[in-house]
Amino acid sequence: MRQPHSSVLPISPPDEAHDPPGHRRDRPSLTERVAGWSAAHRKTAVFGWLLLVAALFMGGLALGSRNLPAFSSGQAGQAERVLHQYAPAQLNASTENVLIQAKAPGATFATDPAMRQAASQVAAALAAMPQYAAHVQAPRVSKDSRSALVTFQVPGNVTNIGQAVTSLQHAVAGVQARHPDLRVAEAGDASIQQAINNSLNFSKAEVTSIPITLILVLAVFGSLVAAGIPVLLALTALTAAIGVVTMVSHVLPVGGSTFEVVVVVGMAVGVDYSLFYLRREREERAKGRSFPEALRIAGRTSGRTILVSGLTVMATMSGLFFVGGGPFSGFALGTIAVVGIAVVGSLTVLPALLAWLGPKADAGRIPFLSRRRADARPSRLWCALARRVVARPVIWGCVATVALLALAAPVLGLRLGEPAVDAPKDAAVVQTMAAIQRAFPQAPAPAEVVVTGADVTGPKVAAAVDALRADAAAGSAIHDPVTTTVIGGGRALV
Repeated sequence: MRQPHSSVLPISPPDEAHDPPGHRRDRPSLTERVAGWSAAHRKTAVFGWLLLVAALFMGGLALGSRNLPAFSSGQAGQAERVLHQYAPAQLNASTENVLIQAKAPGATFATDPAMRQAASQVAAALAAMPQYAAHVQAPRVSKDSRSALVTFQVPGNVTNIGQAVTSLQHAVAGVQARHPDLRVAEAGDASIQQAINNSLNFSKAEVTSIPITLILVLAVFGSLVAAGIPVLLALTALTAAIGVVTMVSHVLPVGGSTFEVVVVVGMAVGVDYSLFYLRREREERAKGRSFPEALRIAGRTSGRTILVSGLTVMATMSGLFFVGGGPFSGFALGTIAVVGIAVVGSLTVLPALLAWLGPKADAGRIPFLSRRRADARPSRLWCALARRVVARPVIWGCVATVALLALAAPVLGLRLGEPAVDAPKDAAVVQTMAAIQRAFPQAPAPAEVVVTGADVTGPKVAAAVDALRADAAAGSAIHDPVTTTVIGGGRALV
């Protein structure tokens, strides 16, 4: 027979079935007291949680996100900070190339007027969009004279880089349509990044993850209400964390990838922590305990596990703040925020919901699943394994250590690196980039030297730049052209 449901979670005497012999718990643990207060003030806990989530999310919307730059470490980071201060458009500029290639055998840039005409039309089309294209250079001809390359830059102050790339590609496509016997195609930093963004459909992943998660949780609990509680907690924690990350983006650099990490981690920990709590509460009820007593035991055991697990994850992720540069601080911030909020929700609103619902938490049972899942019987496999491990801890510990070392052995042969083009190989822009590399092997890559000081236009700096030009003319590792640009009202030289 089911025990009558009580709306208040009392702090009961120690549970002899779970405490070791001779152990007396004079005072309930922190997580047990939090669970007791939440269950006794369930409306305050639930509506307070929803109000907190709404306030954080609306606060993030009101402030809006801010794209602070993430600087590199070392000298590169110092140069980036100077450029960001004096010439932010130059710092974020993207280099693009338009390849003009003859299809007919034997045609060269010198002998084919169509190639020269196409190069002029490309330059004119780019010059007609100064808001998207800057520093359009004269066409560079390959050694076999069968390819020409028009190089330009997309300014870093462009509001919508995707729209800029699309407009530029349409202009290049117009030249291609007028010259079907030639290959006229664009590739570069901005267009490759757009191809990467188009290939990553995170919005679709976010939409599909919710029903998939719900199906998996249904298989665990066998009822709609019990399965919906973890998903609801995960979604609310995720919503609050997005608001927090949006507000903190005014202080720390936060990119789009940070929000993607928040979504993935938020759904995982939100559901995981709820499973700890719900599973233990069901196990205690299956033993004949009342709802308040089952919640009390779950708060003391699973609640403590959730708290320790969450603090461990947050402490571990905080190490990314010390890596320096790149998106690491944003990843750390997003993970810490969503895990911390999920822990708070699991320790407060989860026991409040269970105390409020009572027996209704098992409503909406699924046939063939509810009978077996509602009993919350211990797993025969894991119980048998646990008994053997406890009986022979040294032997099993050695076996586990050897297994982990064997799995980790391939890491010793790994070499970290970054691919030249991290985009789908079948993308048109990637194929164009490969054609550019074949036509212009070992093409020079522009490097920027940022000079700061009291007199960046003085004779000493001018002599150093002249020496650099002399080295380039002599055929050193640095090639022409060597150009100089004064920025910041004469406070820096590039």
